[in-house]
Amino acid sequence: MDIKKTHSKQESAPVAKTIRLNKFLSNAGICSRREADEFIKMGLVHVNGKTVTEMGYQVQPTDEIKYDGARVQQLPPVYLLLNKPKGFVATSQGGKINKSVQELIRTAVKSKVPPVGDMGRPMTGLLLFTNDEALRKKLNNSSSIPMIYQVVLDQNVTKEMMDTMKAGQVVFEKMQKVTAISHIQGKSKKEVGVEVHSISPAVLVKLFAAVGAKVVQMDRVVYGGMTKKELPRGNWRKLNSKEIGFLKMMP
Repeated sequence: MDIKKTHSKQESAPVAKTIRLNKFLSNAGICSRREADEFIKMGLVHVNGKTVTEMGYQVQPTDEIKYDGARVQQLPPVYLLLNKPKGFVATSQGGKINKSVQELIRTAVKSKVPPVGDMGRPMTGLLLFTNDEALRKKLNNSSSIPMIYQVVLDQNVTKEMMDTMKAGQVVFEKMQKVTAISHIQGKSKKEVGVEVHSISPAVLVKLFAAVGAKVVQMDRVVYGGMTKKELPRGNWRKLNSKEIGFLKMMP
């Protein structure tokens, strides 16, 4: 007589989710993925005591990963908004920088969290930071992020200048234009409010230069619907779940 088996098939153990080694290092805030590839080639990265120089190498959450002799801890996603003051520089290029914006967010997280986009020392205003590599890539490639800048120029801004900027100019081999531009009520004709979509401070400076005006001061007051309300210059705050969701839903 046949005996019915209670388990006809052996249950398989769940497979641990792997991640590329360069992405692991980037998510941990050590460096960018491109820089991670260079560090891996140089033999500076070890997995479970073994030097790994293979591109595309996959690691598991249980692996011990060391960079330059120090163990790398995987960080949870971090989303920060900084009201950047003048004199500090934001760059995603890495390297040692004097007065980096990283100094301003040290109390938020111990490891480096890269900014989304660059912002030079003279520029001020809202700057986003995240170690969420998928969101960083999305935002850096997006052309839909609403931004508003308040800009002071070295001369009065005429209607002709505004019309030219709205029509568009070629900057860094790409057609760039502002969505809206107008004088600020109660201010001089040298000050304007500029609404754009996914235009960096550096591009906006070039757009003004194309119409013969030099930027004296620039402040980003709106980024992706977020404002400087209750965020004094030099301070940062964490994004709430609604703000994070909004950014992730952007095209």
